[in-house]
Amino acid sequence: MQIPQYVRVRGARWRVLDVRTYEDCELVTVTGVAPPYIGVERRFLAPFDIIQAIDRRSRPRVVRAEHWRNACRHLLADNRPPAGLAAALHARIDLLPHQLEPALAILRGLGSRLLLADEVGLGKTIQAGLVCAELLVRGAIDRVLVLTPAGLRGQWRDEFLKRFSIHATTVDAPALRTAAATLPVGLNPWSTHPIAIASIDYVKRPEVLPAVAACWWDLVIVDEAHGVGADSDRYLAVNMLAAGATYVLLLTATPHSGDRRAFASLCGLGSLDADPLLVFRRRRNAVRIGVPRRVHITAARLSADERRMHRSLADYTAAVRADRRALHDAFWLALSVLHKRALSSAWSLAQSIDRRLVSLLAVGANRSGAQLMLPLGDPDGERSSDDEAPAWPADLGLADADHERRLLTELSAHARTAARHEAKLAMLRRLLRRVRESAVVFTEYRDTLLHISRVLDLPCVVLHGGLTARERAAALAAFASEPRTVLLTTDAAGEGLNLHQRCRLVVNVELPWNPMRLEQRIGRVDRIGQQRTVHAFHLIATGTGEPRILQRLTQRIAAAQAEIGAPDPLGIDDELAIARLVIGEAFDDRG
Repeated sequence: MQIPQYVRVRGARWRVLDVRTYEDCELVTVTGVAPPYIGVERRFLAPFDIIQAIDRRSRPRVVRAEHWRNACRHLLADNRPPAGLAAALHARIDLLPHQLEPALAILRGLGSRLLLADEVGLGKTIQAGLVCAELLVRGAIDRVLVLTPAGLRGQWRDEFLKRFSIHATTVDAPALRTAAATLPVGLNPWSTHPIAIASIDYVKRPEVLPAVAACWWDLVIVDEAHGVGADSDRYLAVNMLAAGATYVLLLTATPHSGDRRAFASLCGLGSLDADPLLVFRRRRNAVRIGVPRRVHITAARLSADERRMHRSLADYTAAVRADRRALHDAFWLALSVLHKRALSSAWSLAQSIDRRLVSLLAVGANRSGAQLMLPLGDPDGERSSDDEAPAWPADLGLADADHERRLLTELSAHARTAARHEAKLAMLRRLLRRVRESAVVFTEYRDTLLHISRVLDLPCVVLHGGLTARERAAALAAFASEPRTVLLTTDAAGEGLNLHQRCRLVVNVELPWNPMRLEQRIGRVDRIGQQRTVHAFHLIATGTGEPRILQRLTQRIAAAQAEIGAPDPLGIDDELAIARLVIGEAFDDRG
C-alpha cells in the first residue's frame, strides 16, 4: 500500500513520519497537523485503521491573516531546543512553572527515577501526565503502566485523555476476560494494552502479577506510593515491575510518615545500580497558588452517658495494665485500638466490644482472641479493607476470662447507651444545617460512617472502601449533582479525590493520629482551581485524650514545616507517643 505524505485517520489529519511493512499489515507513524493533535505522535496499523490519503494542493492557498499568524506561531513554537517541552504546548492545562520542572529534569537526562512529593493539591497527576506525554511525543517510550488505588483508575484515564489526548485503558479482571475470549491462545492480554491503568491491589495478586511482569513497560507510574509499604505484597509487586522499567515516577503527598524504614523502601522502589532518585517537594506557599484556608477547632462537651463509657474503658485499660504489670510498646498500640474506636464513635466501640464478647463466649479461656476475617469476595480488586473495623489485637485481654467478660459487658452497655445521643454527631448536625452548603465529612472507620449516615437526618452520600468502582462513581455523581449534599467518606475512599469544583468545607469527626492524614483530607478541596476560601472543622471531644492529640499534632506539624528537607520531620515513634498520651490520660482520669 502506497502511503502519501498527508493522511486522514479517525477523523483527524496527520503527516506521515514512518511506514514499516509487515506480512499482512503496515505500521504507520504519524504526527498531528490539526487541533487537537498538533505535534502529537501516533501509530496506526493498516488495514485495521482506515487510512485515507489527502491530496496536497499544487498551488499556494490564500488564507486569512489570522490563520497565517497562527501557522507562524506553531512554527516558532516547534522550533525548540532538544530538551525543550513539546507536548506542553498543546496540553489542555494551565502552564504553571512548578509543574514543568519534573518533565524538564527527565528530558535533560538528570535521572530516570522521580519521586514527586508535592503537597496535596499541587497537580501531581498533571505533572506525571506531562512527563508521559513528552516521552511519548519523542518516541522515547511506547508502553506505560499506571498503578493506582482502584478508586482512582477512572480519574487517571480521564485526565490522560482530556489533558494530553493520551488514550489509556483500564485493565481489570472483566477487561482481561473479554480479551482472553478474542485473542489467540497463548497471547498475553497485557501486551495488547500499550498504556494500561490498573489497581495496585489487583496487580499484586499471585495469579495476575506474572502476566504483568512478563510484559516490557517503558514507564511505570505509581500513584499514592506511600501505600506501598515495605515487606508487603504491594511492595514486592511494584518493585518487580518498576525494576524492569526505563522510567519510574512515584507520586505521593506524604512521603515520610515518621518511619525511616518505610521511607527508605519507598525511595528504593525500582532502584538499579547507582541510578539517582530525583525528588520534588514543593509547598503551597512556595509556588504562590491557592486560596486562603481557615481551620476551626470545635469542642464537643460529652454527655453523661459518654463520660460513663470513657470511665468504663479506663477501668478495662487499668485492669489490663495491672494484669500485665509492665506494658511494652506492642501493648500500648494494642490498647490504642480501643481508644481510637471510642474517639471515633460510641457505636464503633460497641461493635468491637460485642465481637470480643462473642469470641470469649465461643472459645472460653482461649487466649488467641483474634477475630476471624472472612473473604470479601472481591475478584476484581476494586475494594479496600483499610477502613474496616480492626480485629481484636492478639493476646489483648485478661488472664481471668470471667472478670474480662464482666468488664466488657458493662463497657458494651455504656457504649450502646452513649451511641443514642453522641455530642459530636449533634454538633455535626448543627454545623451542617448552619452552613447550608455541601460538605465532606471524614471518619476513620466504616462502621462509624454508616452510623453517622443513619442518624444525621440530612441528604448524604456514603463513600467507603467496600464499594465497587461503579458504586463509587454513582456516589460521586450524586454528590456533584445534588446541592447541599453531605459526602460521608473514609480515608480509604477519599484518597486522591478532586472535590474542589463542588465543595470547600471539610469536617473531621475525629482526629487521625497521623498528622499527614489531616493534610490529605483537607487537600480533597484545597486544590488548584478552588475559587473560595477553604474551611476545615475538627470536632474535639473535651474530657478525653483528643485535646492532647490536637496539641501533639500541632507541635509535630509545626516542626515539620520548620524542618523542610529533614529526613524525619514527624518522628519515628509519633503514633506510639500519642497512644501512651491518650491511654495514660484515660487511666489517670477514670472515676
